[in-house]
Amino acid sequence: MRKLILVLFMSSSLLAVAQSNLTTSIIEGGKTLVDLVRVFRVPKTMLYPSANNNVTSTATVDSCYSKGLADISFKNTSGKSMQVSLFKRNGAIYSTTPLNLYISNNSQEYLYEVPIGIYKFKIEYENEDEKKVVYKEGEIKINACDKLVREIKKE
Repeated sequence: MRKLILVLFMSSSLLAVAQSNLTTSIIEGGKTLVDLVRVFRVPKTMLYPSANNNVTSTATVDSCYSKGLADISFKNTSGKSMQVSLFKRNGAIYSTTPLNLYISNNSQEYLYEVPIGIYKFKIEYENEDEKKVVYKEGEIKINACDKLVREIKKE
């Protein structure tokens, strides 16, 4: 009877080791399969950079999306020097410190890397009495990686 119990105990321990090895093999095979699928899903342009593939342009596009930045330019063809003020909206409240641009006649000014969001813009000029007159006012939505060009024309 002792020999029978000893034989059963030995065979059950060998069976447990064999099952453990089988489970480990299945898990490792699954990991290999997942890695293989990842390799095939990567675009070929990422694997083999060519001379036509401009890496710097994709890096700048990715960075402006991740940082949430855009570029704005204002072109003045109105015949007067203008001041453009941008106030960022946060909920229903506008910021107290604007982004200001002073644009002389027939020129263009730029704002680079402006945070995305909704902005209130105000375009003003000085009349003969040196009083500021509002030329145009409104809101503008700036999305990531936008390159907006606004033209200020004669009325």
